[in-house]
Amino acid sequence: MGNFNKSVKSSKFVSFFSPIIRKEKVFKNVINRSVYEEGFTLVELIVVVMMIGILSSIAIPQFMSAADKAKQKEASAIVASMVKSATAYNTEYGALPQNMGEMSEYARFQKCTAANVATQGGSACKSATPVAVADNDTSFYSTSGHYNISMTRTNSNSVLKIRALPNGGAYATNGSGVTGCYNPAQGVSQVKEMSSKSADRGASNVPALASITCGANSGGAS
Repeated sequence: MGNFNKSVKSSKFVSFFSPIIRKEKVFKNVINRSVYEEGFTLVELIVVVMMIGILSSIAIPQFMSAADKAKQKEASAIVASMVKSATAYNTEYGALPQNMGEMSEYARFQKCTAANVATQGGSACKSATPVAVADNDTSFYSTSGHYNISMTRTNSNSVLKIRALPNGGAYATNGSGVTGCYNPAQGVSQVKEMSSKSADRGASNVPALASITCGANSGGAS
């Protein structure tokens, strides 16, 4: 009797783990999962794609605006350094500097001299090695190539005016310029960043050197 029970139990154990029964259970589980598990419908996929498109249309312009603002900070730093150098030069010599060589006594200025910097801007200066501005320079391209910076003395050489024009390709139209000035007679020094509004963007919307105001005596070029 004991042997019979053992054989019955053994046959049940074998049949439970037989390949046929395991295969049927696997197929049954797969069918049940495919019936009861839900996936994305076509409408849901379309909605998700539309949401991604809307978010991209909002985020990309904001990102581009932030990138242009970061480029503008380079020009602002250069113009501010030129104003400070002019202030120091005037304090020591009682006159305004005529060129970058006289300004370079108080700050180090570098420029990009790549062949196509005037048309290609930043892409031309990416692999170019910056060099020191020449002593007789009154205009130069920033080391990044994104700005063309120029200076002049106006009102019988009594006011120094500076402007940085966005330069190179699309940035010449979409970038925001910077202006600066120093009027020692009135103790006025300014650095002004053009806004990112369409009316202020681009090289053509940056005031001419003669039009930059710096206190009461702004006048034209000498």
